[in-house]
Amino acid sequence: MNLKLMTCVILAVCAQTIQGLSVKYRHPKPIYVALGRDLVLEAFIEKLPVEKVLMVTWERNSDTGARRVATFPGKTQDPRISMTSEGTTLRISGVQESDFGRYTITVTDQHGTQTLVDNDVRKNDKPPEASVVLLCHASRDRAQWDSPVVTWLVDGVEVTNQTSQTSEGGSKLHLQELKGRNYTCISNSSLGTSVAHFILPDSTEGSNKHSGYIAAIVILCILFAVTVMCFCLHMKKHNKKKHTRNTSIT
Repeated sequence: MNLKLMTCVILAVCAQTIQGLSVKYRHPKPIYVALGRDLVLEAFIEKLPVEKVLMVTWERNSDTGARRVATFPGKTQDPRISMTSEGTTLRISGVQESDFGRYTITVTDQHGTQTLVDNDVRKNDKPPEASVVLLCHASRDRAQWDSPVVTWLVDGVEVTNQTSQTSEGGSKLHLQELKGRNYTCISNSSLGTSVAHFILPDSTEGSNKHSGYIAAIVILCILFAVTVMCFCLHMKKHNKKKHTRNTSIT
């Protein structure tokens, strides 16, 4: 039994040695980036302790041809391009049209064996759509065999996938296409039913209050102006009587 186990271990070690190092990307393929944004390509190397990496190179292949972008160890000619993590991370600041294409990272070991992997970098013309999301969360402080089933009501009407966008399981509700004010979340499971409400503030209330404040200020200004005018007329009339009295005495 021990002999079979030792044989399996030796075969596994030999298989890893024959296989050598491998290179993989940390993000999916392809990767999209918009003009003017930063691009970061991250790769990681899997290798045995006895294996050493002598050189890492990055190349880009596009419609204009193939071009070496960076080499580690070494310095990049383009100030927008930099490398970290011993060359396995490539960063390009302020992406330009010429930066799109297929990027290949090549790793060379102490035996001169080269291992490479590539990834396409494509142009993103439309930014992702942002949305406000309501989250329905029911506490699960006790063990249960099932997961809560979430139902949403908007102004008393049940929401479906045809009328709005919800996440898998229904716990998140996106508001970009909804016009309601009163949102109700109903969580139903083997532990019971929980209900939560959320009411959006009425935008007209704020505008009405703002208009009311403006009207009050205008009225106060008018009253102040009328008071000043009355005071001026009173003083003018008083001074006129005083002048007439002084003239009579003289």
